[in-house]
Amino acid sequence: MSRIVLVLIALIALPFAGQVSGQAGPASARQTPRGECLAPEQLFDADGDVMRNRAALASRDLCLRLEVFAEGRLRWVLQVIQNRRHPNGPLWAVPHDDEDVAFDSAVYAVLRYGGTMVAVEQDHDRYNRIGRRKQDPNRNFQIRGQEKCQLQLAASPLFTRRFMQGLRKGQPVIALHTNKEGFDLIPELDEKKSKGNVSIGIPRKEDSNITEFPAARPMRSRSPNDTLIYVASRLPPEADPHAARFTAALNAAGIHVLYEHVKENDCSLSNYAVLREIPYVNIEVVDDDATGAQQRMIDAVMNLIRAGQGPHVPAR
Repeated sequence: MSRIVLVLIALIALPFAGQVSGQAGPASARQTPRGECLAPEQLFDADGDVMRNRAALASRDLCLRLEVFAEGRLRWVLQVIQNRRHPNGPLWAVPHDDEDVAFDSAVYAVLRYGGTMVAVEQDHDRYNRIGRRKQDPNRNFQIRGQEKCQLQLAASPLFTRRFMQGLRKGQPVIALHTNKEGFDLIPELDEKKSKGNVSIGIPRKEDSNITEFPAARPMRSRSPNDTLIYVASRLPPEADPHAARFTAALNAAGIHVLYEHVKENDCSLSNYAVLREIPYVNIEVVDDDATGAQQRMIDAVMNLIRAGQGPHVPAR
């Protein structure tokens, strides 16, 4: 093959650089033009999340797009997947790119229940890093008019707006996460070794903003104590009867509940949603849970929502 032909082939391929699976690093991703939808193999996918779900994401019901932008010296790549046949559904949020089961569950959810899925693409990293500094995407949701939170590197109105733009009025935000098995009474300084505190049975201080509501008969999962749902409210559990009923219904379905009383804004998605009066749920399973527990919890939550018993924002 002549050198001229090789150059022509390279020039033809250039516009697609950064859109095809296997391209190295989010820096090569590009914004999807307005009105366009990408095939799975065109959606930037540095760590294989999209290719792992390629068959499901090839559905004609879905529109796949990229939101690519910079804010506060951080470059963000969001994979946005909308059910264009049933757009009026939840916003399925996957803020952490190292939580593969959460991504897979979101694909299941957006196909079955509609709405829009938004996932941060960070080459399988939990954080967006700049030098030695790091930003947790799940601590980067800023309420307009408020100063940045302690765990933010910079103000984030653009990130917040672009992540939340698929939310339809009256629909909930349903976050999907995975966590490490067990917990640390004193969290490790090394993030790779720390187990965190997403678990049932942790000794908590009296002034903790988390109240545990364990299920009497937990559903089948890889690690039952780490399989749970966060419910969030501006009110304590005894003052929010709707949240209490939702919690009781989840317990009856075999689901542990951690009830978060939102006291001070930490720019987490749960705090942002509650303070913006958006119904919110966070569904957690342990890393690499292959039992389908997260999808079964999604089904349980959606059944309650359809019955008018889902997450609710109490009136002020």
